[in-house]
Amino acid sequence: MFKSAIRINKIKTVAQLRGLSLHAERHDEIGQARVREGAVAGEALAWSKAENSDRDYLAAFKAHKAELRAGERKNAPLAMQALCVVSPEWVQQAGDLHDRANPRNAALFEQAKAWAESWAGKGAVFGVRLDLDEKGGAVVDLMIAPVRDSRGKPIISTQKPLNELKAATGERNEYAALQTSWAEWCQEHLDHSITRGLRRDLTAREHLSPETYGAVLDKAREAVQRPSESVLGALQAADLSWNDTDRLRDYLLLRGEISRHKEDPHAYEPPPGSLSRDAVEEARLFEPNTWKLISALRQGAEQIVETAFSFGMGLDKLRRPDGHEAGRKWFPSLIDRLHLGAVIAKCGVFCAQAEALVKNLRIEDPAQHLKPERLWPEESFELVERYNR
Repeated sequence: MFKSAIRINKIKTVAQLRGLSLHAERHDEIGQARVREGAVAGEALAWSKAENSDRDYLAAFKAHKAELRAGERKNAPLAMQALCVVSPEWVQQAGDLHDRANPRNAALFEQAKAWAESWAGKGAVFGVRLDLDEKGGAVVDLMIAPVRDSRGKPIISTQKPLNELKAATGERNEYAALQTSWAEWCQEHLDHSITRGLRRDLTAREHLSPETYGAVLDKAREAVQRPSESVLGALQAADLSWNDTDRLRDYLLLRGEISRHKEDPHAYEPPPGSLSRDAVEEARLFEPNTWKLISALRQGAEQIVETAFSFGMGLDKLRRPDGHEAGRKWFPSLIDRLHLGAVIAKCGVFCAQAEALVKNLRIEDPAQHLKPERLWPEESFELVERYNR
């Protein structure tokens, strides 16, 4: 499965346009540093509205204004820069990531521009570039200056098209609307297997500059492309103490639940206890100890919650905006921490439901039945809703 993502920067000054041009032409230090060894600096698929250059964005912006006869609002942004991203592996399926003849590079280059003009307006894009000289790839750089009527005059407006897009997608903010719109466009025009990237409210990722974001993408690509070491071989070669082995057992338990959740998040069920629900309903007739039955029913789920807590991933921490950072030491991948967070929350819900079920079996009056949402761990219900979103 492949992912898509969008990053947006507002361009507020002419100086920023000049700086973006220098970066595109590899005249700045950052641009030069990002050229991979053996590549031709500046190699890219590129186009702009400038008459004599496909990377002079200031000239392209002036040509854009003249073409649409558009004015500017005082103190308002001049344009937007959008980074349209798909998984590099999608491009690599059809050839080299840095080959201008790779049909998927060409398709991504064309469709990124088409997508932007589908909501910003025909002719709104005045520059497009897909760099082929960097370590990474599959990122299209767009320069967008939408034009809307204001009192009968064409005026550059970056905010109004974003508001329109938010309304069209039903998302709660412009950032989410861009992500959803780009993902849907990729699925329709590039490949149905491309899906939307992680939502910002879960990742808590801060906005990044294009250069910094490019560096982050490079590191991520390098990490996923490194050959994996044999787990069995590593364990066989390791000198493990009793404590190490005990800790490793708990760690592998959580890794196993992460893998199960990844396979089908919506169908995930917490690990079973020593007694099933049917067995508990029968056992209550001769077992007077209510908590013994509760513990037997939720044994598997409770073990996950307690084990995760020992690795720093307690339900109380997961409720915080930066809650997933707590487990970074043991689970470096954010994707793994998100799946583990969902597992912990769902196991917590099962624990509460198990307690309510067993206790309610002993309460004849339905009006007196306990509600799981009010039983430990109460915060798990809110977290499950968050992960479902």
